[in-house]
Amino acid sequence: MARAHALIIEDSSTARIILARLLERSDISSKGVSTAEEAFSLLQHESYDVIFLDHLLPGMNGFQALEQLKSQPHTRDIPVFMYTSQNAERYIDEAKTLGAAGVIRKQIDREHLQKTLDTLLVNSPEPEYSEAFRIAVEETGRTAQENTEQATRKLTGRMSTLEVAYEELEEELRELRQASENAQRQHTDRINRQSRSIRWLMAAVVLLVVALVWVSSWQANILDNHIEHTNEQFELMHSIVGGVIELISR
Repeated sequence: MARAHALIIEDSSTARIILARLLERSDISSKGVSTAEEAFSLLQHESYDVIFLDHLLPGMNGFQALEQLKSQPHTRDIPVFMYTSQNAERYIDEAKTLGAAGVIRKQIDREHLQKTLDTLLVNSPEPEYSEAFRIAVEETGRTAQENTEQATRKLTGRMSTLEVAYEELEEELRELRQASENAQRQHTDRINRQSRSIRWLMAAVVLLVVALVWVSSWQANILDNHIEHTNEQFELMHSIVGGVIELISR
């Protein structure tokens, strides 16, 4: 059984799948929706331990959704991580101001994400947890030169994302191959059925032709018999008429 359940609010199916795979490796189950409206509908009757919320969404955007989440009694205590490709400092500050537990880039550093989730799920949340989570998972996008450790972490995050994307692509290729094999098998079965049908049809046509030839021959024999019988009758009538004429002549 998973140690936690996460809700992913993200309109990109690819991004949802990648994040869900990373969470699965941390033994966290997840459910994904593409709009904030769908999420609020789910939250009416399902409970979640953490929420990942995209910034740009169709309909209600991420900030509006975050504000509503933090204003409702049954959702305000759920940690919400903004999940975005943006890196502006003002965006991060606004997310924190509205109550976000942290900001996670879509090029995720899997190690930091796992550490953050471990902290969240093992320890009791304290009022200052937002800052700790921010330090663990967000990239502020400052223009200062990154040191070697930061560059390595960023590269590791990208490699993790690519790894998950590759696994997803490999699975899609497997499914596509399987679908292609199934389609080929169905096509072969359909051709075989059609071939059998054609063979049966040809056999039926041959039998029909044989039957028609036999019936025609039979009908011709009957007709010949009728003609022969008619000729015999005609000759008999001719004899009778000749006899009558001979009698009259006498």
